[in-house]
Amino acid sequence: MSTRGPAGGAGAATVVAGLGAVSPLGAGRAALWAGAAAGRAAFGPIRLFDTTGHRTGAASEVTAPPEPPRRRLPAAELSRADRFALAAAAEALSDAGLLDPETGLAADPDMGIVVGTAAGGILGLEAFFRARFEGRVPEHPRRMLASFALSAVAANLAREFGIRGPRLTTATVCSSSGLALAAAHELLRWGAAARVLVVGAEGLSEVTHAGFNSLRAVAPDRCRPFDRDRRGLVLGEGAGAVVLERRPARPGEVVLRGYGLTTDLHHFTAPEPKGEAVAATLRAALDSAGLGPADVDYVNAHGTGTPLNDAAEARGIAAVLGKVPVSSSKSVFGHALGAASALEALVTARALREETVPPTAGLEAPDPACAGLDLVRGEARRAPLRHALSNSFAFGGSNVALAFSREAGAEAAPASAGRPVITGMGAVSPFGPGVGPLAEALREGRTGLRDLAAFGAEWGGFLGGAVDLEAVKGRVPPARRRHLNRMGLFLEAAVDEALASAGIEPRGLGPVPLVYGSAFGCAGNVHGFFTTLLAEGPRAASPQDFKLSVTNAPAALAAQRLGIHGPVWVFSADEASWEAALHWGCDLVRRGGARRVVVAAAEELGDAILAIHRALGFVAPGPGPGYRLGEGAVAAVVEAEAAARERGARVLGRVAGWAAARDAACGPQEFPADPAVVETLCRGLFGAEATGLSGRGVLLVPGGGHPAAEGILDRAAARLAAELPGWEVLRPRAPFGESGAAGGLGLTALLAGERPGGALVLTAARGGTLAATLVAPGRGHA
Repeated sequence: MSTRGPAGGAGAATVVAGLGAVSPLGAGRAALWAGAAAGRAAFGPIRLFDTTGHRTGAASEVTAPPEPPRRRLPAAELSRADRFALAAAAEALSDAGLLDPETGLAADPDMGIVVGTAAGGILGLEAFFRARFEGRVPEHPRRMLASFALSAVAANLAREFGIRGPRLTTATVCSSSGLALAAAHELLRWGAAARVLVVGAEGLSEVTHAGFNSLRAVAPDRCRPFDRDRRGLVLGEGAGAVVLERRPARPGEVVLRGYGLTTDLHHFTAPEPKGEAVAATLRAALDSAGLGPADVDYVNAHGTGTPLNDAAEARGIAAVLGKVPVSSSKSVFGHALGAASALEALVTARALREETVPPTAGLEAPDPACAGLDLVRGEARRAPLRHALSNSFAFGGSNVALAFSREAGAEAAPASAGRPVITGMGAVSPFGPGVGPLAEALREGRTGLRDLAAFGAEWGGFLGGAVDLEAVKGRVPPARRRHLNRMGLFLEAAVDEALASAGIEPRGLGPVPLVYGSAFGCAGNVHGFFTTLLAEGPRAASPQDFKLSVTNAPAALAAQRLGIHGPVWVFSADEASWEAALHWGCDLVRRGGARRVVVAAAEELGDAILAIHRALGFVAPGPGPGYRLGEGAVAAVVEAEAAARERGARVLGRVAGWAAARDAACGPQEFPADPAVVETLCRGLFGAEATGLSGRGVLLVPGGGHPAAEGILDRAAARLAAELPGWEVLRPRAPFGESGAAGGLGLTALLAGERPGGALVLTAARGGTLAATLVAPGRGHA
């Protein structure tokens, strides 16, 4: 939580201060722009892995990756996405004048980092599971797995450049780094940081290549957006980095004016065909930026080259903007998934600076279905450019449009702020579906750990917080079950309980944002898809497994069922994933961005997650002390107190403080150790809003178990207890296992229990994060 006001003073804007890139067009932002402006396509045969048996074999590959800076990082443990991200970030920081050439450290250690990625270090996971499938024991498993989590890219950036400010990882597949840019814009407007480094990073992988081929969405040779004879997308890779600063813009500088973030409710992988969902996203971006349709001079389209996507996007653009100049950057460097939005934002920013619209490469015979657009092809077009949009649309209908301008304009006054209160909670835990069993177990001091042999014979003797899946299925209608994976079932049951608890019908929620967190995503589906690929060949791989393998799948499916056409924010923050989601939801309410938010987190256990953590040394068999993995889901309805009062809602708790602090010296698999993070956490937690607390309460530390986490948790618990005299400190031994939802399960148990007073839940996470949430008593109806 930030107690500061909007940053930058009068006339402040979100200024694009630095750019960096690694792309198939070459290393650096200059190579990216030169290739895009020339319409020079960079497609060719895949060299990174064997494509024998795959339906197609072409991609846009980075053939000469630059050597990244790594003064503080072990080179052998960096993923391909890490290396791309580090090189692009170093260029962007240098471009912004924020990189010390002698130390390699960022000049502003308190700046934020937001990373968007779809698959992160997936190549290492593929190597690990291929060896395991073949019966081989990897010689250096840590080198394969150190960056397995999506949050690893951000952790490595923070460590290399010494950045300890706010840190987020966004994961909505094809729009991941568009969501990252939107999140950075909000962090700056809220005053959480004066600068934010935004990076989108992705490496090619066999899983993603086979996955999109299983959907029959990949062209055999090149990507030709909007062409009559287009045959599909072609995957790319790389990284785009943008340094955003909150200050008055100087003449000629490009600013991020606003964004549109919406959900297409039509289908999980297919767009609404009339373009209405696209149009809604564009209108939201224009409203956010204070622009009208006639102001837009150029659109960098999502433009994937698939028949349905291009046609729907063309209709949506034409409906809102008319015959505006349009081109697609994917025609030159392919679809870079989590890096796509960032790379395309760089092209859009340069187009504005140079007043040049780059062409769509390979566009020879425009599709009559796209006739409503001014499709720029053949060569770049010089034109006066003031305002431009950059579109990104993703699985689950996660749509983003970014509005860039060469003039700042006046920002709309923020909506009235509200104090966040919790009006509903739901849970799925090892004690069963529902809040009641969870609260009862915590009150009685029972453990939810059990033998994990159900996930395979080799896991007999290992303990973890496993959920009875059959009991959860009983909470979900049979017609819905076939659309959901394990995490989706958990999430659906938890969200429905939270909405019922809040007295809200689970349908037609409209613009209500959904904020979701997960540490490890849908690892079971990724593993299942890859195992089929190895056992039966790429053509046998399941498109359903692939669709459900993406991190945002549970949240997107929940949003589409609930009729949420507004924003869906998806974050990955290891053990603090629930806190990342809850804190973001509270900030949305506190800053006037929403009157009601659904916040949730979900996690799953399975063979894949257990194998990864055993190889990394986190889990071992036996009943002794140690780190224990768990699974489940938690959901909450967070509202502005005034909104809850208007509908006479029962208030379970008033969120009085929320904060996170980070140890920049930590790698992706390390817990915070620097005592300074405890003091930073306390300063953020006990701000002006932390009032109305009774003299009694419970400080709950539900996690731990790992020796590296215990020290910082002990220190933080003692320091927080000193701030809250008379509060009980509760350190249950692994009540439900560690996961990205554990902190939420602990908070839910406290709010539903019989203990009087407030609640404070403390969580330590890998990547160096320490997070806490402070909730005052609800006192019945608002």
